[in-house]
Parts: sequence; structure tokens; C-alpha cells
Amino acid sequence: MAINELSLLVLVPFIVALLNIFLPVILRKFLSVAAVVYLIILNYQLFINVAPDAYLFDVAIFSVDKLSLFILAFIQILSIIILVFSLKGVDKDKEKSFFVLYPLTVAFCNGVALSVNSIGLLIFWGLTGITLYLFAVLGSKKESPDTAKKTMIIVGGSDVFLILGLILIWYLSPGQSWNLFDASIKLSGWVSYTAFFCILIAAFAKAGGFPLHSWVPDFSKDSPVESAAFLPASLDKLLGIYLLSRMVMSMFVLSPVMYMIIITLGALTVITAVMMAMIQHNGRKLLGYHAVSQVGYMIMGVGSGSILAIVGGLFHMVNHTIYKSNLFLSLGAVEKQTGSNNLDDLGGLGSKMPITFITALVGAFAISGIPPFNGFYSKWMIYQGILDIAKTATPGYQVWLLVCLVLAVFGSALTLASFMKFIHAIFLGKRPKVLDNVHEAPSNQWLATGMLSLMCILFGLFALEIPLKRFILPIMSEYGLEVPAMLGYYNPLLLIALFGSVLLIGLVVYWGTRKVRFDEIYLGGMDALEHFRVTGTEFYNEIRNMKPLKGLYDGAEKKYFDIYDVSSRFSFSITRFFKAVHNGQLQLYNLWIILGMLILLWVVL
Repeated sequence: MAINELSLLVLVPFIVALLNIFLPVILRKFLSVAAVVYLIILNYQLFINVAPDAYLFDVAIFSVDKLSLFILAFIQILSIIILVFSLKGVDKDKEKSFFVLYPLTVAFCNGVALSVNSIGLLIFWGLTGITLYLFAVLGSKKESPDTAKKTMIIVGGSDVFLILGLILIWYLSPGQSWNLFDASIKLSGWVSYTAFFCILIAAFAKAGGFPLHSWVPDFSKDSPVESAAFLPASLDKLLGIYLLSRMVMSMFVLSPVMYMIIITLGALTVITAVMMAMIQHNGRKLLGYHAVSQVGYMIMGVGSGSILAIVGGLFHMVNHTIYKSNLFLSLGAVEKQTGSNNLDDLGGLGSKMPITFITALVGAFAISGIPPFNGFYSKWMIYQGILDIAKTATPGYQVWLLVCLVLAVFGSALTLASFMKFIHAIFLGKRPKVLDNVHEAPSNQWLATGMLSLMCILFGLFALEIPLKRFILPIMSEYGLEVPAMLGYYNPLLLIALFGSVLLIGLVVYWGTRKVRFDEIYLGGMDALEHFRVTGTEFYNEIRNMKPLKGLYDGAEKKYFDIYDVSSRFSFSITRFFKAVHNGQLQLYNLWIILGMLILLWVVL
């Protein structure tokens, strides 16, 4: 294989990972940083001058277009920021393995984005699943091994469907010679539908879409927080939605019904995950469910068939990786200073960790869709794109689309409610005495969360100028998709003025009428014990116990809706059946032989 710039995107971090096996930790960190910085420079050069394809045995294996360059750019950007956070704070007993797996993961993710050949995609896709499993194994919780197994079975098991889907594509379009780009297969006949749904399963499993999402909250809770920010919050989202984008824009030609199915799955992903997030007391698991919920918006946008919504879906994919990494790392900074990520154990840390408080607040505003932060505009574009589809749809489809849209908007409102709980429980309220000596996170950690917070603001204020015009709109042009002249009405300065006015009026009213009295709390004439401290999570317990929802939440906690646990129970029931019918008694085995012979004779005759 001739080595060119495309090959270096994979080879450089891969070689660094191999060298890191033998080097001390300090050199592992230095080489990892140097490699990712070099990749950013290389990626910038590719934007200016696209490199020729990389060939192996006269077959093109690596190639780039605007979509893959877009994905590659944010793989490197997020990798360097999360790596800065990881330079100080990773558990000492995990550091050596972490800084081998980190560049290795970057190499494999770059390989997925570069692969123009199905076989190459399968190899790198599978390797990213292995590194995901190994990062899960690094977790120090007692549940970490089970979580790693669950992650491997769901994500790794979906590779089987990806293999089958790509083989069927080759069968339907043999002239493509395993080339992934521009297959444009029309969905007609069971073979094409099977190929489509097989690849859709792989994309959903990687991104964390419903119903293949259940590994994400568990991975987020039980793995190192750096790997939670690095993979399910960032790189896995990029790869899963990248594959979905390829499917709907170049690999298949979809019918309106198929678009409706994808939109519906996206809406279900939004509402089911956000409902589970609201009742969580573990901060990392709350963020994990929100990582799933936000995927629903991306699925609705990219899989809608509306150009405006596709642009919004790709934009939301990037926005999500930015603010969700910020939230995971902000919580990680708190966890490293306090020793806990349980919301009931925290509180009042805003004065002790003011920088982390601000970065977490920015992330909370962004994920809740508060303008002018970046999460607002991408959701707004998705909503408008779906409304555009509804204008020309038949009455039945219109109702269907509007139901999905209402679920998505309601999910956004619940996201805001959920992050009011998150911010209050960690940074506001009364601080437990055990946390009185907590101090601000190390500079590398707040520098990383600060950069992500700044991106949340810049991508909101300058959405058209930076992410859309420089990254996403060129993708649409390359695919021959005519972008609407008006990408949804959005004026960030006007929004700032409106929200600022409301805030100012509220402050004037508050300061003009406030009558605040601070009293001590007594129980039975004595100072209240810290056990009775208000934590900020109690209100959500009432939601958990509401009659219409209690049964659903009980079922969810018993894993009745978890495809992994349901499949496990089904598999074990089959195993128990075969154990019962093969109990070692000779007469029973003779009976099976006779029955088998009778069935064989019946089939033959």
C-alpha cells in the first residue's frame, strides 16, 4: 500500500499505540498528544488539498469526500480536547492501558471514516468495538466486567448484521466491487430490505439508538469517565450517525414509508431515554440516558428525507459531541474532587468549583436547547424540516409526523427539567460538610471543559458561519442536494436581546419586591441532621411514583425493555429446556432417536 496522507491518519496513531506499550507513562502522554496534534494539522491540509485515494493490491481502500472529512475533523478535535482532560486525573493503575487504547481508538475510528471499501469498513468497525470493550474493562466498578460483556454483545453482535448487509449490497450491485459510495440501491424486494435493516441495526447499535441503546447508560456509569466522554458521548456517535448518513444519502433510495419508520424510531429514542434520565440519581447514568435521547434527534433529522432536517441532524450530531463531552468531563472533574457521582451525595459545589460550575451550566443550557447556545439551532432546523415534510404529506402521515414532532419537543422540555435537577443537585443547594474542603479541578481539566464550553457558545452564535457553511453545506452540495435558501429563521443577537430583556425584567422585579429571610431548620427543637438535607432529587421521585408511569418505570428497572436482558432470558430458557430434555437417561435418548428417524422418514416420503 502506497503511504499517503490518508494512510497516515491511521498509521500514525496506530504506531504511537504500539510504542506506548513499551514506554513509561509520561512518554505515552507526550506521544499521544503529539500524534493527535499532527492529525489535526493533517486534517486541515486535507480540507485545503484533498489527497489521492490510498490503494492496496490495486484496490482503493481509503478515500475522502466532504462527509468523511467532516467526520474526521471532529474525531481529531474532540480527541485532543478529551486527551487534555486525561493528562492528569486518570487512575494510576489504569494510565498505562488508557494511553495505549486512546491512540489505537483514534486510528480505528479514522479508518472507519476513510474506508471506501466494505471489507476495510468491516475491519475497522469491528476494531472500534474491541477498543470500546477494552475501555469498559478498565472500569473499577464491580459491575464493569458485566457492562463490558453487555457492550461487546450488543455492539459486537451488530457487526454480524453489518457483514450480512454489506454482502447483500455486493450481491445487488456486483459492479460496485465492494465500493461503499454511490450504491443507490432501490428498496424493492426482500433482499434490499434485509440489507437496509441489517446495516441500520449496526448504525443504531453504535450510535445508541432505540432499542439497541441499553449499553450506553451502563458503559457511562461503570467505565472511566474519560472513556465515557470519548466514546458513547463522542466518537461512537460520530461513527453511528456517519453510517446512517451514508445509508440515506448514497447507499439506498428510500420510500416515504421508510423515512417515516426512521423518524418514528428517532422519536421513540428521544422520549424513552429522557424519561429514564429524569429519575436517575447517578449523575453518569443520567448523562448516559441523555446521550441516547439526543441520538433520537439526529436519527429524526438525518433519516427524515428533508434536506433542512438532514443538515440539522448532522449539525446536532456535532453539537451533541461537544456539549455531552463537556457535561461528562465536568461531572468527571467533580467526581475526582469529591469521590462520588451520586447526585444525593453532592450539592453546593458552585462556590468551591466555580469554573466547573460555569462549564457544566453552559453544557446544560446547550443540551436543553436554550438559545443562543448550539443545541437550540440544530433542533430548530430538525423541527422545521419535519414540518416541511408534513406540508406535502397525506393526512395520515401528517398526524404521524406531528405526533413524532410533539414527542421530540416534549423530550426537549423534559431535558431542561432533568438538567435543572443535575445542576441544582451538584452545584446549588446546601453543601454536605464532608465536601467543605473540595477545591477547583486541575487546570488541564477545566481547560478542556472550558474549550468545549466555548465551542458551545461559538457554534450557537456563529452557527451559519462556522459549522454550517464550512462543514455541512458543502456535503449537501457534493451530494447534489439543493439546500433551502433560508435555513430556518435564526438571529442569535435578537435571541440574546429577547432573553436578556426577560432576565433583566425578572431581576428588577426580584430586587424590587424581594423579602428574603434565612432561617435555621429545626426538628423537634434541635438542629436538623444532615440526613434531612434537601438534595434536589426528591421532586423527581414523585414523578417516578406517579400512577401512569410507575408501572413503566418498574418494568424498566427490572430490565423488561432491555433487549440484552430480554434476549438473555430467552436464551437461558432455551438452554434450560435442552438441559431438561437431555438429562443423561439412556431411554430418553433412545426416544429422541426414534422420533428423529420418524421425522426423517416423513420428510423423505
